[in-house]
Amino acid sequence: MSASETAHLLGELLEATSQGREQVAKLLSQYGTVMFWERLEDWGLPTELLEKLQAVKQILQAMDEGRDT
Repeated sequence: MSASETAHLLGELLEATSQGREQVAKLLSQYGTVMFWERLEDWGLPTELLEKLQAVKQILQAMDEGRDT
């Protein structure tokens, strides 16, 4: 899935503004998915969007940990 597709889906899921979607798309495109999630708190995203993305990050981490067991 491309960075723009990922950003679009995240934006839809999180009901992000078009500006928030553009920010996420740009970051995903520039840094890739892994770096995006690793440095999520460093990007200076709006608080509401950051909080929602942090929740998604926690879900993804829990799913990954469940896969390892």
